[in-house]
Amino acid sequence: MMKGATRHLLLGVLLLAGGCGNRTPEGARLRVTVIGDAEPGNSLARRIAAEAESPTLVASDGAALSIPALASSWRFVDGGHSLILRLRPLKWSDGTPFVAADVVASLRRAAEPRRGTSGSVPATAPALALQYAGISAAGAIAAGRLPPSRLGVLAPTSRVVEIRLDAASPLLLGWLADPALAVTRPARKTGNSSGNAGTGNIAIDAPTLAAYRGSGPATDRIITRRTRSGDPDARPAQIHLSASIDATAPISAFVRGQGDIVIGEGLAGLGEARGVPTAGVLRLDPLWGVYGYRLNALSGPLSNPKVRLALAIAVERTGLTARYGIAAMAPVTGLVPPSLDPGRAPDWTTADPAVRLAQAKALLGAAGWFDARPLRLNLLLTPGAEHRSIAESVAADWARIGVIVSVTVVTAVVLDRLVARGDFDMALDESAMPVPDVAAMLSRWRCGAGAFCDTNGDALLAEARAAAPDARAPLLARAEAQLMAGPPLVPLFAPVRWALVSNKVTGWVPNAAGSHPLARLAAGRQN
Repeated sequence: MMKGATRHLLLGVLLLAGGCGNRTPEGARLRVTVIGDAEPGNSLARRIAAEAESPTLVASDGAALSIPALASSWRFVDGGHSLILRLRPLKWSDGTPFVAADVVASLRRAAEPRRGTSGSVPATAPALALQYAGISAAGAIAAGRLPPSRLGVLAPTSRVVEIRLDAASPLLLGWLADPALAVTRPARKTGNSSGNAGTGNIAIDAPTLAAYRGSGPATDRIITRRTRSGDPDARPAQIHLSASIDATAPISAFVRGQGDIVIGEGLAGLGEARGVPTAGVLRLDPLWGVYGYRLNALSGPLSNPKVRLALAIAVERTGLTARYGIAAMAPVTGLVPPSLDPGRAPDWTTADPAVRLAQAKALLGAAGWFDARPLRLNLLLTPGAEHRSIAESVAADWARIGVIVSVTVVTAVVLDRLVARGDFDMALDESAMPVPDVAAMLSRWRCGAGAFCDTNGDALLAEARAAAPDARAPLLARAEAQLMAGPPLVPLFAPVRWALVSNKVTGWVPNAAGSHPLARLAAGRQN
């Protein structure tokens, strides 16, 4: 059972129970810019805002360790197949008590399928988090095969929540800290008092348990502490969170002392960040993920697994990563980074580079592509000189086996849309997981999740998920090997997330989850 919390957490509980005044609370202000596109629903800017505005049952302490939040304590029972959580005695912002039924209703809403216009059922971030956590029936509900009422979340008493799992999940607490699984109540609606016909209802802000409230768009958001109480120097009173696709202006502002934190959502901007002259402000997080190129395995020339394997084999990764001089950017030859996948690699990785090139050319030849008939592919990238430089290096390797690559730079929103439609050859993918969950990383490539399907890989992955935790590693290794026989991704290296953090800010702890809840940072007072 987990008990107690840090000083900041205890302060947060007081804030959760408090009301909010009309004046901005006293205390430090944080000015934070995310380098990346804030428009996609899964963007880093939106996630950072959600960490402050949407409280979860369990929280991250900023070093990727699970600590109490809305739940004061927990314990696993039934051999790890159930988790019992005891809730804090809190009230919603409208004064109503916070009870276990609120948690059940919130997680059921998160599990609901969201049908697209074509009748498809695209996975939402909350639904995926529930499935990765292993909560009973989450997958069937997201697919529309069961109603949300069948989700394995119960309220045996008003202060106790029980979460039932399909299989024991040692990583469950990490997923419960994901902002996608925040405990919320829907906004209520009231009739329009004007009496005009056809005006509809007026939406009223939903009650909240959060210590912070946000206003403004994801590109320029003001996040304000809901009470005036607390240590003004230890907990930011207000966070100005903005987003910029271009790194130059935010980094220049940081150097001039006009910003406290600049965070790179991905690799873009790292070159400029490394040029900042102030010592000790550049921080790097080695992430649980893979930087690589997603392949369209369902249509076009890359539907042939031999072609996809040839592309993976032909890349010379050691030189690619050596140019950056960052040890955390380790070469990756599979679908899981070396930090979580030690000692496992495809057979071709041990071959001499010349032998690998010959193997790749032979695979292309068997698929009908050779020097007289080169394979032409287009690669979608998001903005960033770093992405372009890496693509040029990889394209040079592919040119040696007769593959000609053109590059198209698009916004993250457009890239996501084209990939979702299957209207692409290759696309940049630098996804990372907030939890060191190998099964979740491999589940990204399951049938129905995108432009790839390997039913044998799906079966092996399902077997691994159903196994006892200590028996999963070899099963997951078999599943990864099956997927890499005709890979859905050309893996290149383990990604890093960079940040410039002012020396006035304390509490920033590098971690592989890239977890730095801004409300938990201590900031020096500003005028």
